[in-house]
Amino acid sequence: MKRLIAFAILLTACGVTDSNVNETGPEIRPQDFVLRPCGKRVLEAPCALAIAGGKRVLFGAPAGVGQALATDDLVQLDVVMLLSLRSVDIEGLDEVRNVSWHAGRQSPLPVVGPDGTGAMVHALNAAFEQADALRIVDEGIPPGGYDAAILVSRDLGFLPDAQTGFDTGDLTVIGQVSHDGYVDYTMTYEVELGLARCGLWFPQAESPSPPIDAEPKTCSSVDQAWPLSDQVVLFQPAER
Repeated sequence: MKRLIAFAILLTACGVTDSNVNETGPEIRPQDFVLRPCGKRVLEAPCALAIAGGKRVLFGAPAGVGQALATDDLVQLDVVMLLSLRSVDIEGLDEVRNVSWHAGRQSPLPVVGPDGTGAMVHALNAAFEQADALRIVDEGIPPGGYDAAILVSRDLGFLPDAQTGFDTGDLTVIGQVSHDGYVDYTMTYEVELGLARCGLWFPQAESPSPPIDAEPKTCSSVDQAWPLSDQVVLFQPAER
């Protein structure tokens, strides 16, 4: 029977110091499920990187995230889950697009978010179309090819029921859009991870490792720093 770890996260800071240098801790195996801060740089809005089943899922895209994340994480990024379409939550999406592409991302990058995400992504692709072509003239085609620069989108819409935003069979991310345009996500891989822009809780009997000492919070607690400063292991099967 699958264990359940459910917690939503108050996200207001993602780390401290340098760009593209991410001291991530022990090696992550393909079957592990871990949650990381977005590097060691201070970010002004929510951001978290979940790695599970060999996939990398980025929650939030604040300004500076393209320089905060490690190059390997950017190259292997599988999907970006937007927490809202407010400027503070999407200002780094162009960084993720451009830096990951030139670092060697091999395919178009999916972007999931509330209603309006598709229009925003289309505009972003159009805005960079000429710049992409000129950069290729100056620097050559990146390892992933020209088409890998493209962002592809999925709008979750303002519906009362949760909708699947990303699904690999063993890993799923479901999003539910609130009346104010924020998205609450549930990510499932052996255990469940609940992730939103505010609030943090988890069953005490199923604490992650290392444990996070946090009480339930609300969206009004915007002055609270996100308590996750290091990598947290949510699921890690024993080696045979």
